[in-house]
Order: sequence, then C-alpha cells, then structure tokens
Amino acid sequence: MKIYIRSILTIATVLLVGCSNSKINNYENYVTTFIADEGLTPLESIDSLYAVDLFVLNNQHIALVAQNQKSYLLTTPDNCENMYFAGKLILLNANDGVVKVNSGKVARVGDKYTECTFTGIYKLHSVQLDRLSRAKMSNHNNPQSSALNSSSSYPRGE
Repeated sequence: MKIYIRSILTIATVLLVGCSNSKINNYENYVTTFIADEGLTPLESIDSLYAVDLFVLNNQHIALVAQNQKSYLLTTPDNCENMYFAGKLILLNANDGVVKVNSGKVARVGDKYTECTFTGIYKLHSVQLDRLSRAKMSNHNNPQSSALNSSSSYPRGE
C-alpha cells in the first residue's frame, strides 16, 4: 500500500512540475516570436536611466521603464534563473546611467541573490509593453490562451 501511495504522489508531482514549466515556456516562445514579428531592432546601449522600474516577464525577459517613460525589453541568457519570482531587482554596471549589452547586469536581491548579464536590449513602444504585460497575465491565468498562440493577437508598434 505504501508503494502504491508513493507512486501516485511521485506521478502527481511530475505532472505538476511539467504543467508549471509549460506555462513559462509558452510565454517564453511568445516573447521570442513577439520580438521577431514586431521587428524590434537590438540596441547596443541605452542611457539616461535614472529612477527606473524593472518588471520581470520571465527568467529571460525583463521590462524596463525609465524616468523619461521610455520602455525597453532586456534579454538575459537561457541559464539566468530565479528572476521570475523576484521581489526586487536592481541594475548593476550602469555607469553614468548607461546600460550596455554584454556588460550591464540585473540582480535579484532578497531571499535569493541572482545576477545576470544583458544579452539584448530592445526599445518598446507603450502599446508593445502593454501587450507583453497582458500576455504574461493571460499566460499566468490560462496557459492555453489564444493570445499566446497567435502572433497576430497584438497590435503592431507605432
């Protein structure tokens, strides 16, 4: 009887972990497709980044809103972990308010310290940032959402 119960618990655990990872992977694919479909041009650096807000979209994508209300999408390597549930993020290596690809970093502070280098920076229009945020919420609430499965479900940037 104990073996039977352990087997059921093991199978249930594997299924739960698999389902939670599919939500994250589904959104990750959405963001990658979004970058290509929107024709977002990679930037080498961004400046005037005083008083920024950082929003984690997933482990590899972070939205940044600068004091001047300009929005950016920051990408990190695939091995960047523990960002998704970050309570607080800070920018590192922002010399004189300038963040550069492959030298600028973001750090998760608090319960787990994680530091990741930016591998990409993309300028976002406010409507694009809104769509990425809505898609994240949609994925969180419903991983099978059609908003994530159709690249034409978001408006083109201005």
